[in-house]
Amino acid sequence: MRTAKTYLVEPLIGTIRIVSIPAENRLGVIRSLIECDLIDMVRVDERHAIVVDDNGLNETLPCMTELEGYASPLAGNLLIIGTDDNGETIDVETEIDEIAARLTIVRPVLHPVFETLSGPLIFGSRLAAMEVRIERNSPKVVGENSN
Repeated sequence: MRTAKTYLVEPLIGTIRIVSIPAENRLGVIRSLIECDLIDMVRVDERHAIVVDDNGLNETLPCMTELEGYASPLAGNLLIIGTDDNGETIDVETEIDEIAARLTIVRPVLHPVFETLSGPLIFGSRLAAMEVRIERNSPKVVGENSN
């Protein structure tokens, strides 16, 4: 049974890792890794594509991923695959570090703002507001894991 070397991006934990996809039940394994039933493909270049959740941008998002040179953000887990001339899944040819450098995980970060309380019987602070800033990082490459 032939497997294909792919890269799984998990933006919630900020990582990218190598995952082997078996030829048998390939679509089922991909759907499981992406964590959705309806998938779509985003072309990276002539030999690579990203498998995404087709409805991912329609949901509440804790974070998203940007692909260098691609206008729309991508939601949920992403699977980077290699493709042959017939569109079949093959091993990814580009090194994982190079792919990771083209991706940016974007997430909101909450920063609490406190106000000081003082009075005859009160001393301390309480939450006055929450400021939101955007954090942008490339996914961290982690060890190989085969499915």
